Amino acid sequence: MTLLRAAARTLLASYFIASGIKAVRNPAALVPAAEPVTDKLVPLAKQYAPAQVADFIPEDTETLVRINGATQILGGLALASGRGRRVGAMLLAASLIPSTAAKHPFWTREDPEERALDKSHFLKNVSLLGGVLLAAGDTEGKPSLVWRAQKGGHAIAQSTSKTSHKVAKKAGELTGGSNDFAEAALASGAALVGTVVATSRRAAKTARKEAAKAQIVAAKQAKVARKIAEAQAAKTVALAAAAAKQARKDAPKQLKAAKKAARDQAEKVGKHIERGLN
Repeated sequence: MTLLRAAARTLLASYFIASGIKAVRNPAALVPAAEPVTDKLVPLAKQYAPAQVADFIPEDTETLVRINGATQILGGLALASGRGRRVGAMLLAASLIPSTAAKHPFWTREDPEERALDKSHFLKNVSLLGGVLLAAGDTEGKPSLVWRAQKGGHAIAQSTSKTSHKVAKKAGELTGGSNDFAEAALASGAALVGTVVATSRRAAKTARKEAAKAQIVAAKQAKVARKIAEAQAAKTVALAAAAAKQARKDAPKQLKAAKKAARDQAEKVGKHIERGLN
């Protein structure tokens, strides 16, 4: 970080740090101006935010003023120190918008002097917003992530082109230096690379879609299988209960029949013995 950048960021952050300290120490003075804004923003935030986040959004205007002031202090320190400066600048930009709308709504003033004064402060805050947005986008001369990604793509394309030229040149040498064949090989190589890349992307996309479909089908089949298993289990239990009940019901009859059969058999044996004795 150069000395000029450090001085500029410190000067830019000084306003936000002082404003944030004032809001944290004495939020009651800012509550009347902030209430018209918070009364509109809080219900919208609770309506569109996820349920886990909406429950933690405070409704007390004084608490919201303190939070906005703490955000300005944190963002200002990050911007001035250079550690997390871009994130800090984005925090300052986010905190500046509601505070500007609350403090300086010049479009609602009827008195010309008040309207002019609020308009001046409003434009000052708009200028500060532009400054923190510039700070948020400042990479200190280092390439951004987007530029690096584009550079990497160009490097891959150049490497592929060079490889294709080498293959075409080698093919031309092997075929006696035929330029037509070399150009055809170059075109075929480029087309092959493009086809492979496009096919890979399509295959990956198709695989993701098919996997999602398979998961849905598997979930449905598992649900149906559970229902069928539960129904079969219920039927089995019912059949077993009915069989046990019938067995208990038939047991006395079977026992009586067995006793009668035993008596009959004993009588037959006794008759045979008597005949044998005679």
